[in-house]
Amino acid sequence: MSRPLRIGVIGSTSAVARLAVLPAIEASARLELRATASLSDPAATYPSYEALLQDDGVEAVYVPLPNSLHAEWTEKAAARGKHVLCEKPLAPTAGEAAFMARCCAEAGVVLMEAYMTAFHPRDQLLGEVVASGRLGELLSARAEFTGVLARPDDHRYRPEMGGGALLDVGIYCLSPLLRAAGIEPASSEAVGVLAAAARRNERGVDTTFSGWLGLGNGRAGSFLCSFEAPERQLLSIVGTAGRIDLERAFTPGQAETAIVLTDRDGAVRSLEAEGVDPYQAMLEHFAAVVAGEAPQQRPPAASVGLQRLLDRLREAAR
Repeated sequence: MSRPLRIGVIGSTSAVARLAVLPAIEASARLELRATASLSDPAATYPSYEALLQDDGVEAVYVPLPNSLHAEWTEKAAARGKHVLCEKPLAPTAGEAAFMARCCAEAGVVLMEAYMTAFHPRDQLLGEVVASGRLGELLSARAEFTGVLARPDDHRYRPEMGGGALLDVGIYCLSPLLRAAGIEPASSEAVGVLAAAARRNERGVDTTFSGWLGLGNGRAGSFLCSFEAPERQLLSIVGTAGRIDLERAFTPGQAETAIVLTDRDGAVRSLEAEGVDPYQAMLEHFAAVVAGEAPQQRPPAASVGLQRLLDRLREAAR
């Protein structure tokens, strides 16, 4: 194993940084927290984001800022030769996401979207089950990610900051639907947007977003994202030979978890998966990619492709 990747956090007071990413960095031997930057926390290493980027000891940065700031600080980090792990979604629009990818490619640095679900063993097991054909031919798939966002001043309620339920949790719902249909995110044009609807607040931000997708060959997918519904994370994939129903589908946590598989004859099986910290697994994959020890599991083209689908859904819901 190579030496630890020296990483800095731009916006270290964000909830995901404080509660998930910073503890994961501390727990990992593959990363070393070199510096933090915050505009409000006097305990941070630097009082400005620019100052952190000037630190030559920082090799990579994690960016958990509001969506509207992702492109700006990714571009600035790349210009300083820093690799970038950017919180999902990569950007509010596909155009901005593609710009970020170009900036990092031209600078010769890694850009990775911080989509941690894909690094949990249960999600990897789910992919293996779908790919194995145990479900038969796909008929339909459904995903829901809902929960009450009670803070009215939260940046996710502000349109100028790239707010909205679809941008915040849409990646969790749409990624498994595409995988169930065997569609790569970079080829999201193969997905038909059959219908989309948004419930908006007084600022025009979608507080609830739902959609119905055509996945080809008569297959359908549906999803629901919401800031105002009781908390639930559901994934259901139905095929001609079986079905999967998964609760707590997108943030499984560190406890051992299982996939519930119902065969066509009604037999129910539980497929066990070990528990890990998916944030730590994601960070360690990022470090391995930077070190040239592993291919990137989800390259920027996948993030840009999925963002194109989000763009089409938002357009359809206008």
